[in-house]
This record gives sequence, C-alpha cells and structure tokens, in this order.
Amino acid sequence: MDYIAANLPAINVEETCDFYRMLGFQCLHQSKEWLILNRGSLSLEFFHHPELEPETSWHSACIRVQDLAALYHAWQGLNWSAFALARITAIEHLTEIEMFCVIDINGSLLRCIQQH
Repeated sequence: MDYIAANLPAINVEETCDFYRMLGFQCLHQSKEWLILNRGSLSLEFFHHPELEPETSWHSACIRVQDLAALYHAWQGLNWSAFALARITAIEHLTEIEMFCVIDINGSLLRCIQQH
C-alpha cells in the first residue's frame, strides 16, 4: 500500500516515543536516528534532530480523522503534565472544519482536523 507519512524532528527519540505512546501510538521502528509510529491508520515518522529548539520549531503535520470529538476526548483526558512542553488546545468550530491542536515535546504542531 502506498502512503505518505509526516516526517517530524525528534530532539530525543526515546522521549518522543514515550510521548506518542501516551497518545496511543505504537512503535514500528526505533533507532538512534529514526522513529516510525502508528496509531491505527495514522503514521508519523521522526528524524533525530538534537539541536532543535522547541520554542522556535516551525514543523507541523495535519491529522485528518472521521471522529474528531472521540480523538479529542481520548487525548484531552491524558496526563499532559508528564510532558512539560506538550499541550493540547480546545476544539475550534470553523466554517469548513473542526480542529484542535497538539504541540508535541519537540515543538511540532499537529493540527487534528475533521471536515464538515
């Protein structure tokens, strides 16, 4: 099956893996330089980037789902305090989409989107 996966930076591959495990992702591959994670049909890949500063990161990915509310409720109820830099926003109800955002521990923005 052909697909495209978002490729995001990871300051620390192990800590990045731990964060995404909290979100329900499973590790398919992990090395010092590369990380591949899946959560059902969602795939994310990470490259090692130890020099990245999360506060200035401009990396992002869109996660498009059929049931945004279910994903939000699953993630919103997690222990975000275990990952100081990470955060989740409230759901926004926009004209064409509903969306919430996650900022991961590397400063990457994940836009979680459901089309109307």
